[in-house]
Amino acid sequence: MQFSKRIGAAAGLAAASALFAAGASAEGLDGSRNMVCAAVSVVACTEDHACFQGLAKHFGLPKVMIVDMNAKLVRGSAESGYKQDSPIKNAESTGSQFIVQGVENGHGWSMSVDRATGRMATILSGELVSYMIFGTCTAQ
Repeated sequence: MQFSKRIGAAAGLAAASALFAAGASAEGLDGSRNMVCAAVSVVACTEDHACFQGLAKHFGLPKVMIVDMNAKLVRGSAESGYKQDSPIKNAESTGSQFIVQGVENGHGWSMSVDRATGRMATILSGELVSYMIFGTCTAQ
């Protein structure tokens, strides 16, 4: 497994993911409909402060996530064929963001979707490594 390069901050990734969100529809990005989310880039940081940038497949993370509001699950699918469902413990629509949160395999996670653009940021935090996933979502 090779990582793109070591980085110190993820601000540039958030700006780059905005380019992919240009076609996202704001309708339904408030929890009223299911959403399909695509991971554009990932930053992983370890407990010793080393951070790496790459694609979801480099870290074994899902490239596509279905936020199934009816079943209260986030369904992840990785290029390796690995599939994982993660229960949604909390969902809230704020003025500009739709936020879902949960716990999976001893890790806490939080996904925030910009209701106007579809830009998505997901944080998965664990004991030894934490991930920041940037991408875009659209309503199904």
